[in-house]
Amino acid sequence: ATGRTATVGGGGLARHATATATAGVGNLSDPSRAWARLFTTGIRKMAAHPLDELTPTEITHAAGLVRSIMGVSDKLRFVAVTLAEPTKDQIKRLGWVDGWTGSPDPSRSAECLVLHPSSGTTRELIINLASGDLVRDKTLPPGAQPLFTPDDCDLAERIVCEDQGVQQLLKERYGISDMSEVACDPWSVHLADDVDKAEADGSRCIQTFLYWRKDGGMACNHYAHPLDILPVVDLNSEKVLRVEGTEREPPVIPDIPVNYHRDLLKNNTYLPNTFREPPASLNVTQPDGPSFEVDGRVVKWQGWEFRVGFNYREGLVLHDVEFNGKSVMRRGSLVEMAVPYADPHPPFQRKCAFDVGDYGLGYCANSLQLGCDCLGHIHYFDATLADSTGEPYTVKKAICMHEEDQGVLWKHVEYRNGHNESRRSRELVVSFIATVVNYEYLFYWRLKQDGSIDFEIKLSGELSTNLLSSGEGTDPSHGVMVAPGVNAQYHQHMFAARLDMEVAGATNNVSEVDVVTEPPSAANPYLNCFKPVETVLKTEKEAVRVADANKARSWKISNPSVVNAISGKPVAYKLLPFTRGPAQPPLLTAPDSAVAKKGFFANSHLFVTPYAPDERYPAGENTPQGDGEDGLPSWIEQDRSVENADVVLWHCFGVAHVPRVEDFPVMPCESTGFTLKPDGFSLGNPAIDLPAETNTASHCCSHEEQFAK
Repeated sequence: ATGRTATVGGGGLARHATATATAGVGNLSDPSRAWARLFTTGIRKMAAHPLDELTPTEITHAAGLVRSIMGVSDKLRFVAVTLAEPTKDQIKRLGWVDGWTGSPDPSRSAECLVLHPSSGTTRELIINLASGDLVRDKTLPPGAQPLFTPDDCDLAERIVCEDQGVQQLLKERYGISDMSEVACDPWSVHLADDVDKAEADGSRCIQTFLYWRKDGGMACNHYAHPLDILPVVDLNSEKVLRVEGTEREPPVIPDIPVNYHRDLLKNNTYLPNTFREPPASLNVTQPDGPSFEVDGRVVKWQGWEFRVGFNYREGLVLHDVEFNGKSVMRRGSLVEMAVPYADPHPPFQRKCAFDVGDYGLGYCANSLQLGCDCLGHIHYFDATLADSTGEPYTVKKAICMHEEDQGVLWKHVEYRNGHNESRRSRELVVSFIATVVNYEYLFYWRLKQDGSIDFEIKLSGELSTNLLSSGEGTDPSHGVMVAPGVNAQYHQHMFAARLDMEVAGATNNVSEVDVVTEPPSAANPYLNCFKPVETVLKTEKEAVRVADANKARSWKISNPSVVNAISGKPVAYKLLPFTRGPAQPPLLTAPDSAVAKKGFFANSHLFVTPYAPDERYPAGENTPQGDGEDGLPSWIEQDRSVENADVVLWHCFGVAHVPRVEDFPVMPCESTGFTLKPDGFSLGNPAIDLPAETNTASHCCSHEEQFAK
């Protein structure tokens, strides 16, 4: 069950010029200030922490202020109405204490991205919700394109399906006259070369990969029936700009059903068409209820405390993460994704997704199902977003939180007398799932009783498929045949996590730790010595690093002013790459490719920058038809110091996907991720105080065994 995600799609690339901005613009007109007075009166009794997402009332209020400011007679398209998060300094100055103080919180402002389609201009407005003051007014330069919303993707499909030229082509080439049998996957246009840039020419472009719904309507797996023409639309003019691929001879469209939907499995031919006998029931029960405590958006569990956030772009965000009363991370989220496809045959040179910046993971969030997506005793958090008209809507159960058993946490048996001390491991899992057209991305923050944090991404859904290109014969040059006549191209999924670390305070160092073999010497006479070698990363350019499994490489985030009483070394957490799934390379496209330039963040596994509130997204603020130059490349070019600083880690990781036949028609989950593990943060094993417990609800089916009383 998904929310407003049915047609949300993949990514793109283009040129982005420097924007002009006006900060501290000042008061609004009298009508707008009247809006603010009415709003203030209406919400005076509502409590909101500065980091809580905007309420429906606040979204409606902000959208009304925008309309008053822009004062245009024709329609506007709201790209986003979201919380303008206060900076760390602003929150400290507020000295916020949870609960309403009797007057509107002066820190709460709305960040509004608004497109005027008839002129093609986009403005970013930040408006103080209490005073009605316009804090910031920035107009994006010509050619710069903001994120595509779910409504934009619906619009792209409608433009294609209503175009008479496209209808005629489909009828002539494939004999398809019913447009309900056509699926249009919307992708932003990746500008691979100067020709692509010239063709974009400032339009707000979406390219639509077409598929045939052979039977079964929306339930049909249309990825088993790809078509070979590609309409490109301009969302601003609401017109089809061109249709590519018409110069080729009409192909034979694969028509063998390859279904996964429960209602159409019966139509399969070479795959199973009946259901197997289900396995025995496996129920997760917690008769005493969960162990976590929830107060609004604040969660406490087993020494952990943190705040849950959510926005249209990043989706789930963790704020103010503490363990046993000490800070670990101020803010953690996934901020970008590069998904390049490796096929050089036109038009696939333009097939590249930047799903976070192009479409927004929050906009793609599922409404999760109890007993299916989440098992056990579940606490859900809803998410409130704005549609393209500025109206609020709620994604029910967008975030799932529950506990999971994860096997043995620690154990030792005294072999001399057989005494066993063993403790089960329990994790608190905070998750959400995003559907981005064909792919599902499942995101899991896993907090553990030993102070560790895992971040895991599971990839599922369907492969984006195509027909073979001219000259490929029957064997694709850059893909795998996954069904009769159906090619799935090689591609990568490169993710970027933004980790605003505060290990026992805001002043931290980041060091690279390699475990190396010691050379022969008088101190190593038996040649058995190896040890960790730690190197402090002092500047941004020094901190551009690549993982190395041959050296057990990790990166340590330490606080030089807080020393562990046992080790005598600074308290620390270490970042361990690829603890979920196999170790993987950085971006595999050539260094001079457009993908490598825009997806600069994916060329290495680690970057470190000093905290700056405006440095949010590594491929830039506006990725559709952008080049990423206003992201990480420009930041680290300053080569600022990151020693004894308030640091942000940009950890990049992913999956090189060579599709398998077994990945079709729907893909078994592939995993990737990392771990943040305490290293001298505590005085010993922080889970040593877990009481001994035997689960008496367990049953033995092979031996006569009774639990000791």
